[in-house]
Amino acid sequence: MSRVNRWTPLSQFPLTKKLHECFPTSAKKTVAKSEIVSETLCDDVLQRLSPFLLRNKPVDILDLWPGAGLLSSKVHDLVRPRRHVLIEPEIKTFRPVLESLVKSRNAYSLLSMDIKLVEDWKQLLATCLPDDPDTHSDGYADAQDAQSNHPRANHSLLVLASPPPSVSKKDHFTPARWCAMFMDTCMRATGLHSYGQVRLLVSLPPADSQAVLARTTSERKRPALLTESVARHAFEVAAPSDPSLWITFKGWDLVAANAARVAQRTIEQGIIIPAGRELPPVAMAPDSPDPGRMAYPYVPRPRTPLHDRLLNVLDSEEERIQSPQEDSQTQTSKKRTTKKAIKNPKRLRACIVLNQENRHAYARQELSKQHATLDELTRLLSCAAADPHATATTLQPLQDRIDALRRAIADEYAQHHYEATKQLPIAIDDHRAAMHSGNFDNAYLPWDRRPFEPLLIHPDEQYPRDVGRALVYFEPDDQSTALRQLHRLPPDEREHPVRLFQALSLALGSRGNLTVAELLQAVFPRRSVNDLVRAVPSLATFAAKSLPVDFDVRPKTVHGAPDQPQPLDPAVCYQENLDYDLTDVRVRSLSAATLLDICLEYQRSGQKVSVTQLNRMLGGTLTSFRSGGYLIDT
Repeated sequence: MSRVNRWTPLSQFPLTKKLHECFPTSAKKTVAKSEIVSETLCDDVLQRLSPFLLRNKPVDILDLWPGAGLLSSKVHDLVRPRRHVLIEPEIKTFRPVLESLVKSRNAYSLLSMDIKLVEDWKQLLATCLPDDPDTHSDGYADAQDAQSNHPRANHSLLVLASPPPSVSKKDHFTPARWCAMFMDTCMRATGLHSYGQVRLLVSLPPADSQAVLARTTSERKRPALLTESVARHAFEVAAPSDPSLWITFKGWDLVAANAARVAQRTIEQGIIIPAGRELPPVAMAPDSPDPGRMAYPYVPRPRTPLHDRLLNVLDSEEERIQSPQEDSQTQTSKKRTTKKAIKNPKRLRACIVLNQENRHAYARQELSKQHATLDELTRLLSCAAADPHATATTLQPLQDRIDALRRAIADEYAQHHYEATKQLPIAIDDHRAAMHSGNFDNAYLPWDRRPFEPLLIHPDEQYPRDVGRALVYFEPDDQSTALRQLHRLPPDEREHPVRLFQALSLALGSRGNLTVAELLQAVFPRRSVNDLVRAVPSLATFAAKSLPVDFDVRPKTVHGAPDQPQPLDPAVCYQENLDYDLTDVRVRSLSAATLLDICLEYQRSGQKVSVTQLNRMLGGTLTSFRSGGYLIDT
């Protein structure tokens, strides 16, 4: 009987047999990319995506790295495009399956080239998809609406992609980096977006999918930030089972509330979850069998490999202590067994670790709630200060409550070890990014705004097995406020704010706890915080606010962004009668639009510091070549 491995063909998926013959034996050890082999999976995915794809039906499909081509053929059958261009670098491997696909429809055409080396996508689009008024035209209107001077959506083109993972440690061009490049060119209206912003359905390894759609603010690196900047819709359509270890950082209460809102959206939209496609429940951390002298309430959190090891210790020691002979003994013997278990050193150490971990989680949970209360009180202060009849005397009790809570939080911090609170800033930032408007519908992270939970992909539905991939759908937002402001600048003035945005996104990768105060001091060293909040009103959202000594003589004017809807919300606007402090606000908690507003203010200020120098001042490692600074005058 032959040994079953990840390359063994399965009878229920006939495509696995064809792929098994396509890959040479010598190459099977290094293949790290799986192909979808389940027609049922494709059908379920497209049933979920059809409202998005058919709302503005694409005319053409550009298919990058199609591989086995099963999903490509299913998408083709759904949208019936005029042209479907397949570009497969590994044509020697996939020729048998792709050539039969190309022969089945006249709309298909098959090319082979190294996609990573393509520099002029505009020329490639003009060559592969000619004579299309949307995907191939000349002049300024190619990527922008000539009337409104901002990028426009190109609904005629749909891009399918399945970038392979890097197979060498020297190759840093991961699928997440390819997505970052795709989003960056979407912001600049270049590359694949030269004739308008296009939609994308991409297959990614789970780690890269979470890099593009960050679950927490701590994972909000360059790919995620760029995606947020340009996306109207960005969500996982289907994915393998997720261990959900990121819940440890985000906090169970926030994750559970968000999941409840997603379930509500699913019901409101009448979305049906196919049988067997529900995500499995998250495995929970165990409760300690011996809470010790200082018992704390159990805090829900996901199970980790550490918990598995501790449970193995507890189970093995319990079996060793409790023998069959002792089960039939008297009550006195059972008491001896209990004492023996309590004194067992291995069991005792495991309980101590569990108790300590639960105690730290409880401390973070309580401090996070206090910070949320502090943010709400600060919001109330903003609204009260905007009242024309408010005086320093009437507002002082509220200011005193805020000051007292700050002191209580500081005292609480002092009572806990650093290990208990080092993850707390992530939970605080996640709550701010998700609930800044009071609900999840306006959350900064696309993951928190997802319309539904991803469908579950079973291990056997991808081949070879054990290297699963997730499917992510992206739809650009041609009405993005941030991009509208960027593209109001003359073309020769856009490069500096875009490169500063790039520097910020790269700095977040190495300095996750970078504060807004540190950022503003580096970018605008001579300007006060109040002056900068006036210039970028959205900075007021999470800023600490206090009553100035001369509150009663200052005007109660509220300043918002030029395109901010009326009436203005004082909590997210600049108020002349308040003082602002951004010391405890981290950059990763700001929206992508606010970060781009800072970059635009940098452009208006006429600063002469190069992007490379600025990135190094922020603690990043951006080189002048990576920034492209040698291409522009600094």
